[in-house]
Amino acid sequence: MKKSKIRIDNLENSLITFDFDGTLTTADYRSSWQAVHEYFGTWATHGKKALQQYLDGEINYTEFCIADAYPWINQSESEYQKALDTIKLREGINELLSFFRKNDCTLVIISQGLGDLVDKFAKKYKFDYWVANELIRKKDRITGEVVINVDAHEKGRILRSLLKTFDIPKQKSIAIGDASADIDMFKSAQISIAIEPSSDKVAASADYICRSKNLIEIITFFDL
Repeated sequence: MKKSKIRIDNLENSLITFDFDGTLTTADYRSSWQAVHEYFGTWATHGKKALQQYLDGEINYTEFCIADAYPWINQSESEYQKALDTIKLREGINELLSFFRKNDCTLVIISQGLGDLVDKFAKKYKFDYWVANELIRKKDRITGEVVINVDAHEKGRILRSLLKTFDIPKQKSIAIGDASADIDMFKSAQISIAIEPSSDKVAASADYICRSKNLIEIITFFDL
């Protein structure tokens, strides 16, 4: 932890913004897209190559998502849902969310992951708002089409927009993430927390670092 504890009176009525993949899911699943690739056996043949092309600047983010979904074309809805079921959530979710709710916080998710998984989770845990990318299916088959709701480097802009929507000042905002895509979100929040950060750069960008696999540790960052 880099700073003194967060004052509890700064928490009431705050906007708490979570990444999803690798933050609310375990660090073994930093990408729900990769998890689906691994289920279908297409990570080594397609997904890994598409990721490298994106990182090398050969394709843009939209092209990357389309390339990611391409090998899944015509896979059934039931198999896709089984693939999503392989993704595991972190321990301590109930305790952390209850802690924030007791302080009348607004809970949101901004994710570049698969919207079907985020939607199921957000409804179960009664989040106030969530947004993620959408994999299109028709007649219970994956089409290969993708709706990009959260583009690369968009998380900060979305967070700032949500502060206006919920009429919450920046001083009452906390961002929680794990990867490089969350750095822009960290910059747009008053307080940032990296959980099991994926790189030294991510760790250096956050105010607080949670090294535990269990989300309960985040509660200890607050001056209770």
